[in-house]
Amino acid sequence: MGLLETIRTAFESLLANRMRAALTMLGVIIGTMSVVLLLALGEGVTNYFNAQFATFGSNQITVSPDGSVSGARLTNNDVKALNSQVTGVKRVVPQVSGNLNAVVGTNSKSYSVVGTIPENFVMRTIGVQEGQLFTADDGDARLRYAVLGYQVSIDLFGGQPAVGQTVLINSVPFKVVGVTEKKGSAGPANSSDDTIYVPLTVAQEKLFPNRSGGLNAVSQITVEATDGSQSKQVTQDIADVLRKQHNILFGQQDDFRVFDQSSTLSTINGVLTALQIFLAAIGAISLLVGGIGIMNIMLVSVTERTREIGVRKAIGATPGSIRLQFLVEALVVTLLAGIIGVLVAAGLSTIIGLVQTTITPVIQANAVAVAVGVSVGIGVVFGLYPAIRASNLQPVEALRYE
Repeated sequence: MGLLETIRTAFESLLANRMRAALTMLGVIIGTMSVVLLLALGEGVTNYFNAQFATFGSNQITVSPDGSVSGARLTNNDVKALNSQVTGVKRVVPQVSGNLNAVVGTNSKSYSVVGTIPENFVMRTIGVQEGQLFTADDGDARLRYAVLGYQVSIDLFGGQPAVGQTVLINSVPFKVVGVTEKKGSAGPANSSDDTIYVPLTVAQEKLFPNRSGGLNAVSQITVEATDGSQSKQVTQDIADVLRKQHNILFGQQDDFRVFDQSSTLSTINGVLTALQIFLAAIGAISLLVGGIGIMNIMLVSVTERTREIGVRKAIGATPGSIRLQFLVEALVVTLLAGIIGVLVAAGLSTIIGLVQTTITPVIQANAVAVAVGVSVGIGVVFGLYPAIRASNLQPVEALRYE
């Protein structure tokens, strides 16, 4: 019997027992679907986090005071030192921030208010939908200008034009010069949509004058490295400059913290990769259970077809052809189940992506190949024993079997 004839016979055997074949395939279908879908969700989560961190740039390094150290603070002098003494830096952006009450007429709400310099908008790719951004000259002139986040403008002005209007921030009047573009969630940080931006100098003097460090205090400094691959070296240089700037002696604890975003992203990706492996292992357990079900059904099939096997052997079928027949039947079951499982996973991924837009499952070709390959491998492993058992039956005894 040729290979094509063997495959045809395998299909006929499956069609003769449709319900049993379907139930046998169900375990492998669920296992394959689980592997592909869980890996797709894991890839979607990874892409989501990477996209969120890309908003800030993987080459950005954040410096903040260490709250556990008494008197810890950052000032304008630290900003100047980093600008002049650290090489490989594209820009150094200070900010002073806090939650303050903003009032327009009868509308009043607390928002994150950030005093910063114009380079902050460039670094964080924040554009304006209406009006313009304040400039460095505006900061030098201590002009009380404010750029409202998209949602802030909606809340305070009800969708009416905000540019040219006045908003009271902590009872201090500011002229609205611009409204930012809508950006939505910004991941681990506050969204620009819910933030009010004012010149750094004005924020230090009018809104946050009592911070440790006085009128020169800054809440954090963001350093953008010219080359992301050099961020580790830049991080070390920042720490060296600030230790010297703060007169911290060898062995003493730093009064600041430096966060390298590329390292944070690398750590998160490592955790997500481990999560994907864990999810794939869960799906593999389902495949294993399905494989055991296949072996059980194939053993039952061997028993039911004992006389058939005896007849085939009596007319000249070799043990090898008998083994091949039952092995092909197991492979057909698992291959069909694997393909169906992938199609079901693709359908569920599409539905999940339509129901919510935060995380989009991504089915990768290698995940499909692995899932189908494993399902076929399970067909070989768990179908081999029944096939060998069928081929070892003695023709005389098989023909006597009732």
